[in-house]
Amino acid sequence: MILAYVRRISATMLAVILCMLPAGSYADDVAANVIGSAGASGNAATDHDIAQEITKGRAEAQESVNGLSKDIQNLKLSVIALNKDLRVLEEDLLFPANTQLNVFLSLDVGKFFTLESVKLKLDGDFVSSHIYSDKEVTALSRGGVHKLHMANLSVGEHTLSAFFTGTGPSGREYKRGTTLKINKESGPKYVELRITDSTMKLQPEFSVEQW
Repeated sequence: MILAYVRRISATMLAVILCMLPAGSYADDVAANVIGSAGASGNAATDHDIAQEITKGRAEAQESVNGLSKDIQNLKLSVIALNKDLRVLEEDLLFPANTQLNVFLSLDVGKFFTLESVKLKLDGDFVSSHIYSDKEVTALSRGGVHKLHMANLSVGEHTLSAFFTGTGPSGREYKRGTTLKINKESGPKYVELRITDSTMKLQPEFSVEQW
């Protein structure tokens, strides 16, 4: 499968180079050949005939360029699909299902907390951190979920800690940490870090769900 993609990429390289040439330039070359041929035949062709040939040549050149553009677009889509398949394959190889740990983050906040960053600690070692942009926070607040960390974890009990930094009530800096004991069994483990607004307490709440 990969070899087939490589062959397709190699075969398309020439098309990419040709596509970089302006259609007008290619058409002008065709027109120049037409004019040269007319001159070689003793100027038998009239100006009207030459103009028609030039127009025809440019139309053919533009059609060729359009065809090449379509092929290149299809190639891009194929490469994107290949990259996706390779990422999935890489995850399966590096993180087998039996030892896999996945940590996600979700939030439902807006009034009492604005998320800025998260740090993750597993069995006493920092394993992941992320600083969230405004666009990412907006996406999360609309129901998105961020895959914060993936790792291999042996069967047994482990400790997962998360440290949140952001802006809390009244615009003050807000830091909070939460810890969870994980009992890892055979099979993939999923942990979700949830941040929600508590209207009763007028402050954010941090919880951890596992399944």
